[in-house]
Amino acid sequence: MKRRARTLGVLCAIAAASTGFIAASPALAAAADTGLTLPAPGSYRLDHIQRVPFAIVLEGNNVPHVLSRYTTGAITLLSFFYSTCADPNGCPLAWDAFEHVRKAILAQPDHYGRVRLVFLSLDPAHDTPSMLKNFAKAYDSGAAVVPWHFLTSYSYLFLNPVLRSMGEEISVDRNASGSGERILNHLLKVFLIDPQGWVREIYSNQSLDPAAILGDIKTLTLEAADHDDPLR
Repeated sequence: MKRRARTLGVLCAIAAASTGFIAASPALAAAADTGLTLPAPGSYRLDHIQRVPFAIVLEGNNVPHVLSRYTTGAITLLSFFYSTCADPNGCPLAWDAFEHVRKAILAQPDHYGRVRLVFLSLDPAHDTPSMLKNFAKAYDSGAAVVPWHFLTSYSYLFLNPVLRSMGEEISVDRNASGSGERILNHLLKVFLIDPQGWVREIYSNQSLDPAAILGDIKTLTLEAADHDDPLR
């Protein structure tokens, strides 16, 4: 999947410091604490894993948009989530990682306008466009340089093809918490997508290291420069 080698060492902390990132969440810190060395951005290549599939999504209202509107033209970090998820190794972990990546991007003007963040809901029945709009408002400041889109879909009929194509499986458990609350079991996956709409890396809850994500984002920007991409 990835043509880069990570060797044992302590440079992970050095790389994190160089990006301005310091993990705050214990779960995120644990995920990032791999003890592996991060290679220098641009010293490796990320494989083309798959194209992001076609899909219809909603943002802010019931007007349909194609998913490619949010996955092409800039480097995209995308994760599936649902707003009532309380699993510390699930959506909150992804949210924490996205927060740290966003803050790091805001501190790096050379990345302005080149990176976007996308959350796509696994629970279209609960996570309506109007409800998710409130999440988006929390990130209005800075949205011009690093937008964070909160997307949903009309129904599972529209969502399921995307989940199948991107290898995201979910199951519903109404009794997992003992309170009758509906729990959507799923494996955390965060997708790094290049400006052409190719998935170039997939992070799990075991590999969700913001310092590594930022290194991969820098690698994609350097790759774009090598190809005279308009991003550069």
